[in-house]
Amino acid sequence: MVQELARPILLVTRPGAGAERFAARFRERFGDDWPIVISPLMRIGQIEADIPPADAVIFTSQHAVAGLAAREAGAGRVAYCVGQRTAEAARAAGFTPVTGPGDAQALGELIAAEKPRGRLLFARGEEVAFDLAKWLDTAGIETEQVVLYRQEPVPPSDAALAALKGDAPCLIPLFSPNAARRLCEILPVKTAPLWAAAMSESVAKACENPGFTAIQVAPRPDAEGMLGAIATLLRTQKAG
Repeated sequence: MVQELARPILLVTRPGAGAERFAARFRERFGDDWPIVISPLMRIGQIEADIPPADAVIFTSQHAVAGLAAREAGAGRVAYCVGQRTAEAARAAGFTPVTGPGDAQALGELIAAEKPRGRLLFARGEEVAFDLAKWLDTAGIETEQVVLYRQEPVPPSDAALAALKGDAPCLIPLFSPNAARRLCEILPVKTAPLWAAAMSESVAKACENPGFTAIQVAPRPDAEGMLGAIATLLRTQKAG
């Protein structure tokens, strides 16, 4: 049983309300008595931009939903959303969401299959793991894009540094290649054993540090998939 394991420290580094939400989901699944440190390594900075007119929009993050909704109303327009959480944010902002299967390329394939008419706008951050607008253009679906936010670095908290330098393993969910690279930038020379749950293969490849003693890719790119990856890490590391 997971509850019988010696407790590693869960270190959550994602920005905004998503960190607390993931920690709560972790506690629901694995129990309330795990040590958890929340220390965002990035914050969301807004970027001023002119918004091109669009009949439908594409969102691959909730931050993009918030950035566009702060500038103009959803007004019932169709919003192609990467997954369920982003779709919920889009609905709350007045859009009519179409929920994708959880990753950007699969969302592109969904859009290409629908062949939407009218002007299509990809609202995005400064960095994206997958160039969805370029992929859609190549598929014959002209797509404009607007950059609405950037991820700005934040120093780790003292509690995070203590966990990273300690003897207990650090269990770290990583949701993007940028998050993995940012973590690698702040790692001390000598680290605790680092067990990473990676949202995708590209996230796993970005974990370039010998401190990562175990990396598990989520079976699907959402919170439940990440919790599943964590469960596998806990099980396999106990076995090892």
